[in-house]
Amino acid sequence: MSKRILIGVIIADCHIAFQSEILRGIITQAFKSNCDVAVISPLHNFSLSSVHKDAEKNIFDLILSENIDGIIYDRNSLQNEDICRQIDELCKRTEKPVMLLDYNGHKNFETTSVDDRDAFETITDHLINVHGYRKIYCLTGPRNTFSGEERLAGYRTSMKRHGIHIEKDWYEYGDFWTEAPKKYAKRILSGELERPEAIVCGNDVMAITLSKLFIDAGIRVPEDIAITGYDASIEGYQASPSITSYSRPNFQLGAEAIRRLYRIITGKICGKVPNENGELRLGESCGCAENPSLRHSILRNISINARFESELLYGDMLFDITNADNIATFADRLDNYTYFLHKMRRVRICLTKSYVDATVDKNAEELGFNIGDNMKVVLAKSAIWREAETNLVFSSSEILPDYNEDRSYPSAFFISPLHYNNNFFGYCAVSFGKEPRSFSSLYIKWINYVNVALEQVRIKAIMNRTILNTSKALLYDHLTGLLNRSGIEQEFAKKFSHENRSSSVECIIFELHGLKKAYYQSGEEKSNSIMAAFAKKLRSCIHNKEICGAWASQTLCVISPDSARAEPIYNELCSKIKETQFSSGEENCNIDFSVGVCSFELTEASDLSDAMYKATMNRVFSYTISEPTSNPQFEKLCLLRNRIMKNPELPWNISEIAESLYLSKSYLQKIYKSYFGKSIIEEMIQFRIDNAKTLLTQTDMTVTEISRECGYSSYNYFVRQFRMCEGYSPSEYREKQKRKAEENES
Repeated sequence: MSKRILIGVIIADCHIAFQSEILRGIITQAFKSNCDVAVISPLHNFSLSSVHKDAEKNIFDLILSENIDGIIYDRNSLQNEDICRQIDELCKRTEKPVMLLDYNGHKNFETTSVDDRDAFETITDHLINVHGYRKIYCLTGPRNTFSGEERLAGYRTSMKRHGIHIEKDWYEYGDFWTEAPKKYAKRILSGELERPEAIVCGNDVMAITLSKLFIDAGIRVPEDIAITGYDASIEGYQASPSITSYSRPNFQLGAEAIRRLYRIITGKICGKVPNENGELRLGESCGCAENPSLRHSILRNISINARFESELLYGDMLFDITNADNIATFADRLDNYTYFLHKMRRVRICLTKSYVDATVDKNAEELGFNIGDNMKVVLAKSAIWREAETNLVFSSSEILPDYNEDRSYPSAFFISPLHYNNNFFGYCAVSFGKEPRSFSSLYIKWINYVNVALEQVRIKAIMNRTILNTSKALLYDHLTGLLNRSGIEQEFAKKFSHENRSSSVECIIFELHGLKKAYYQSGEEKSNSIMAAFAKKLRSCIHNKEICGAWASQTLCVISPDSARAEPIYNELCSKIKETQFSSGEENCNIDFSVGVCSFELTEASDLSDAMYKATMNRVFSYTISEPTSNPQFEKLCLLRNRIMKNPELPWNISEIAESLYLSKSYLQKIYKSYFGKSIIEEMIQFRIDNAKTLLTQTDMTVTEISRECGYSSYNYFVRQFRMCEGYSPSEYREKQKRKAEENES
């Protein structure tokens, strides 16, 4: 298959509704044209300067990738002219076609724009025809910008058509931000400008700012001065009073930019996606009543996002991932929190070689980034499944290995920088699959947690090297008394040196999954006691030619020159643990753990870290408190059940699950039911119904909305299945719970 056209998109504030609509148009049209998309998306718009924010500009070097065939550049979304000029130079260096969005007068690049004139004329008409205002001022966008001049022209056209003479000081150029409306409000409040009846603003940000300043000064909105905005942002609808605005056809702007760029690149005309025209959105700021159904929809989306934000804020993610002391542990722990990326279909954490080296054996005063630097994929995940290959190395000039895949469908990735202050670590790439959407503000918080964790890993590595250089004696784990990772590596080099090395060794990993449960149930002291007792039992199961140590947090290992040692050690260890399972002393270490094995030939190129990683992936035994089992699929089934419980609304497919676990469909269903008492489908239905019951009692969502939220495409099927499980229809259940709550209150 020939390589697809790759469109690079430079845009900031991707989480804002205005930009999301543009991106939805870009991705929809790109997919229809069979083009891949790489959205280079910083997390800030550079309106404020700091060491941390300014470091994000390194991500723009990806523009120089030879894989990119054309660039869409939203210059207006970046609020720093120095950054814009830097990107201008990078775009020129590529010698690729560049399409600007709503930015006229650039001497080097083409531009695509949406006609704001008619829309702004519609808003002004509304103030005149519906409310009878005559003395209407206009605060438009920046001078000599296409959007600013077009919106001013629409205002003038409406006023002229209604026979209203415009005084010279009735209109003013703004900045699409907060500083211009502050100065404008000051002129009106001081009396320098006569008080108008109404003001039409170039966007919602300026309208919100003006409205707040007037209300704080005792001027009522809209009774004394009516105000309208533009762009129909969620922030405008959340404001008090809600802002009357215009839903700009940004989807069409993005789609048209792709079509024009595609024609420049290929000389061909691509098929066009259906138009999505804008419309007037009424609010309270002009004197109208707002649309209640729209408010309900907006508040519902805000409520859903707030639930996830609350879980992120008060959950364990930050503490868990920042407690990692190496990249592998960091990736393993971050894997548990990718569910915060709503509707994510693929995610890649790509780190620079300089960062990886800084966490292993090198100190670096400052970590930078240049196109062509080697990158390492430390976490690759598709939807809810961790991909097996997590150590892939590639050149950043490729941007992502995914773009070189032989796929039957196009892809779009959002690529955001990973950094801490002026140290650049790499980038995170997220795809939402076939759905043309952008990330939410929650993603920015998630990325910030990741940045803090990566900095902690780097600092811990520096501290560990400092300690090791100060005293080579510090080779033992303080908790277990066993060799730590550095001690294991030194002992491995000594026992299995080139002179007296065996032909092969067996690496056996013991992952103590139950420690986390013990920590939450009984505290740190009890958890540490169990870890120490387990280490003591394990140490007693090996002979003097073998190495036993603490490879990582909650992970012990045995390295043996003998083959097939995993099963004897496991059986002996289980026997010793069972002897203490009913004792209350410090010897009791009856917790869940799993055993993984990797055997490898010893050569000059042997990599112990790689062997340990492979051992963690090749689990052969699992032990649980309820029963020890030699079935390596048991823990995978536990993880599967947990994922279904957390995401029951997903379209779970038995065949795909069986294939991912390398099991037959019939065997998967058989062992799943034997462990959990219900089939996968029965569990999924129960989890969906449980989720529906929560939404019915804790939200005011309609039954139709709840059915979709719980993964049902058919409302009737949802109602029928709910009645079958609960004996009531969803509406009857909601009323019953409501009556019960009222009775309890009384």
